[in-house]
Amino acid sequence: MKERDYLKLAIQKAEDSSRKGLFPAGALVVKADRVVSSTVSAVFPDYKHSESKAVDEAFEKLGKSLKGCTLYCSLEPCLMCLTRAYWAGIRRVVYACRRNAVSQYYFEGINHIGSIIQSFNEKLELVYYQNLEKSSLSVVRTWEQGRVVGM
Repeated sequence: MKERDYLKLAIQKAEDSSRKGLFPAGALVVKADRVVSSTVSAVFPDYKHSESKAVDEAFEKLGKSLKGCTLYCSLEPCLMCLTRAYWAGIRRVVYACRRNAVSQYYFEGINHIGSIIQSFNEKLELVYYQNLEKSSLSVVRTWEQGRVVGM
């Protein structure tokens, strides 16, 4: 599979999450062209984000480290999820929708993670796949329409 295909799977997980009434985010961890974990989010607001859940599930399956794995996300991960992936050994994160395309209410603050990861000891590669942003954003907008105004 190609990166685009993995991101499409993450967006499908976001759709699954939304259909269940959960936050519209999906994530998967891939190693050597094999999906190790694939998860949906939790209710909003909550700390059980799809990205953290995918990392935890992959860690349980693979053990000591997730070095060589890539985290694919429908949305740009928050700082909590990004650092969780980093400490698990992931050094590459690919996402479809930027945080500034959605409500800042969904994130922990106004700081962009790109500036924060520059202080990490090891390089963490962030890859924004803009060709799929509209698909991912559509899932978020559909979920938002079903929620009470003011969240």
